[in-house]
Amino acid sequence: IEERVAAAVEATWIAPVQAAGSTREGVRSVFEAVAAELEQQGFVRGCPLNNLAHELSLADPDFRTALAGIFSAWRQAIADKVRADQQAGREQDTDPQRFAALAVATYSGAMSMAKTTQDSAVLRDCLNALEQGVSSARTKRRRRVLRQYKAF
Repeated sequence: IEERVAAAVEATWIAPVQAAGSTREGVRSVFEAVAAELEQQGFVRGCPLNNLAHELSLADPDFRTALAGIFSAWRQAIADKVRADQQAGREQDTDPQRFAALAVATYSGAMSMAKTTQDSAVLRDCLNALEQGVSSARTKRRRRVLRQYKAF
């Protein structure tokens, strides 16, 4: 499990996000690349990690531990990229751990829905919702800070 599934997460998610100019660019490129690949192949098998997590996490504690470790490494890689963005002066209002958890959960849920419906469009829908939600939260924080500043 760790060799194949961890390698798939590394190739599909971790390496592209780390190589991207920013976390958001990396996340967007992964969602778009996976959606395009699924559209080209004409069917959706789902995310290997997600599939195994659904099937095996209750069946075997060792599998559950291995799968949890892969999810953790995935989230950590995204959070680390957010921190790198912050050091470069971007994403100052973004909580790295929360954004990473949201990105992984959004993708995992989108892949489950895409597998169920055999329609990859949900990946693009979820990406748009993720981007709008994060932008909306950032705007609300800025407004709150501006109101506090004006109060002085």
